[in-house]
Amino acid sequence: MGQFKYTALDGNNQSQDGVLEAPDQESAAKRLMQQGLRPLNIRRQGGGLSLPQGFGLRLRFRQEKLKRADIEFFTNQIGLLLKSGLALDQALRVMKRHSHKPVFQQFVGELEQKIKEGKSFSQALGDYPHFSPMYINIVRAGEEGGILPAMLMKIAGYQATFQELQQYVISASIYPLFLLGVGFLAIIILLTTILPRFEVLFEGMGQQLPTNVVLLMATAKWIGSHPLLTALVLVGPPLAAWSYFKTVDGKARLDHWALRIPVLSDFVRNLETTRIFRTIEVLVNNGVHLAAALKIGSGVAVNAEYRRLLNQATRALQEGRRIGERLSAEKLFPELATELLSIGEESGRVGEMCGQIADHFEKELKERIKRLTAMVEPIFILLIAVVAGYVVISMLSVILSINDIAG
Repeated sequence: MGQFKYTALDGNNQSQDGVLEAPDQESAAKRLMQQGLRPLNIRRQGGGLSLPQGFGLRLRFRQEKLKRADIEFFTNQIGLLLKSGLALDQALRVMKRHSHKPVFQQFVGELEQKIKEGKSFSQALGDYPHFSPMYINIVRAGEEGGILPAMLMKIAGYQATFQELQQYVISASIYPLFLLGVGFLAIIILLTTILPRFEVLFEGMGQQLPTNVVLLMATAKWIGSHPLLTALVLVGPPLAAWSYFKTVDGKARLDHWALRIPVLSDFVRNLETTRIFRTIEVLVNNGVHLAAALKIGSGVAVNAEYRRLLNQATRALQEGRRIGERLSAEKLFPELATELLSIGEESGRVGEMCGQIADHFEKELKERIKRLTAMVEPIFILLIAVVAGYVVISMLSVILSINDIAG
């Protein structure tokens, strides 16, 4: 334990100086934040390095971060507590008291402190990158309309819907990928373990082996002699492609190709339509202006071409034009989606129509995933069977030819 002198701000933004005992500077910063103080400078008595302003907050989120599950739990719990009649600061204190996760306790404590300092709930949330513009806009609409608990429950429902869709996609992908991995491993074992045993048999044949068998034996021998290089050859190209597609240029090319490859384009189109229109539905139905909803929807889109189109639609709306016509111009969205949106604009029921669009294409997306996995599984099995069968038949044909010679 050491003595540390500190300078920190309290809840009234008044500077406080003092001394405390702690094992190190990091622990001292955490202890100050637990007391509701924001450290500006911490230094060991007798000299040493001092911590710059805001270091404690950055350090904490580097060591342990809030996860998506924490944000979903926070949304559900704060909505339920407010709905039960508690004031916002009381609800935050209850959550802090009953949480067993230090980073979550500190997060809720900081929110409570910011609200005591005079910030609104939406402004306080805006200080954290964990909350999207959509989240903050809905909270702001709830504050302005006096219906914050209901808005938080809407956000919780929105989060649950997308979590369910994400889990569905992941679950549908697990078995085909597992099947492909097992088949690939079986082929590697066949080439590196079983084929070399035939080499001794073939060496004493006294006749030339078929070209395909010679190539198979050479490949098996090379893989067995260079396992690390083989792994690099197999893993290197996918890793290189992954690294390239994370660059700005690579991401742009990937977004472009994803909308032009036949099967993949339908999947991407349905997924983006579901995400974007679900977001617009939640925002518009909760009092957010359509132009702001479109801008936030562009941030939800993963594909850059959809973001560009939504930004253009936002400008068109601000100029007094219909967004349904603008969105239908480039055929990125399904025709049914843009037609229903146009109907919603004419009838003044944009939010309701966006909800119907999202429901329809979410159902269609799940059906496409189901059909795709049903088609991919037999294709993988067939490919594995063809490769393994080719190797086995090649070996058997040579063995049978030996028997014919011996006979």
